[in-house]
Amino acid sequence: MKNKLSSSVLYMAYILIFFLCIQPASAQGNKRLSGTWVTVKPVTYLVEFTEAHPQGKVVASNGIQILERTATMEWTLEQRPDGLVTGTINWAAFDQSGNKVFEGKEALLGFFDGQSGMLSEPADEANQSAQVNFEFKFKGQNKIQGFAYSVGDVKLLAMRFELVRK
Repeated sequence: MKNKLSSSVLYMAYILIFFLCIQPASAQGNKRLSGTWVTVKPVTYLVEFTEAHPQGKVVASNGIQILERTATMEWTLEQRPDGLVTGTINWAAFDQSGNKVFEGKEALLGFFDGQSGMLSEPADEANQSAQVNFEFKFKGQNKIQGFAYSVGDVKLLAMRFELVRK
């Protein structure tokens, strides 16, 4: 009886360990970043005023003239096995009336650890737009949420966004 109980306990422990070991792998299975991601509706962003791009709704802010605009984005990404990510972003910016004021296509480079990640785009000199970093987290299998901000430029930019898998 004691031998039968011991083997039953060992069997149950084996089953439990087996399921605990495979659970993270199956949970990560659908959390790959590769594919196409799009904004469902334009997202609001704030950007510092420049003479070259005066379009947008003026927002009061401690002596810095900030404009509110909206944008749409489409990311096409490829995640490598080591978590590094390459891709492109197609984007368009709109003024407060919904008129497209400019658009672009930039390279993206970053990483993803299965739960959260960061992508960076270079500055777009043709459109005089800032270099932007995107930090994000998975919210389910087909949705990511995050924020973006400018770096490497004197122009400030801030955005919250949500993208869904296309």
